[in-house]
Amino acid sequence: MLARHDYLQEYVSFWSARPEVNRIWVSVYTPQLGEQSAEMLTPDDRASLAERLPSLHRQYPKLLVTDGMAHAILHPPRNPDDCLFSKMSANYSADLQSRVEPCVFGGTPDCSQCGCSISSALHWIRTIKLAGPVKVDHFVRGSIAVGTLMNRVRSRNIRPSRWHRGAANPNPPADLVQIQP
Repeated sequence: MLARHDYLQEYVSFWSARPEVNRIWVSVYTPQLGEQSAEMLTPDDRASLAERLPSLHRQYPKLLVTDGMAHAILHPPRNPDDCLFSKMSANYSADLQSRVEPCVFGGTPDCSQCGCSISSALHWIRTIKLAGPVKVDHFVRGSIAVGTLMNRVRSRNIRPSRWHRGAANPNPPADLVQIQP
């Protein structure tokens, strides 16, 4: 999509003109650690995208990309522990029972190259100051702490591994297909 300079403009223009479209989100490819593929953005591609998307938003308001989200595209979460979306979402495989962790991408995502639109949005939102030095992130961490405490008190103790600092990736059930990079 970045090989042709005018592609993003065409894409956003086309979808913005459609009356049934209310909002446009743009995500780009998120590789697994150690992966090398044509879909991966180069650092220059990422910088170009982060620069171009906010100006496209100003021209086409249906495109939901703020300056803060563009900054998060350049500086994504360092790891799943730093990703608000991975902490706040529960993801399941097609069997609707097996959890996909540490985030929707499963496996060992290369968070330094995250292209998830919602991850970028939440990574930016967590930095917003609400009152003085208190940021959205303070409330999120407090909410997770309360949820963890309540799970310990209740009889059904659900402890997603992504809530534990430094947690290893869970071992998926052996009967699920594992795609290796």
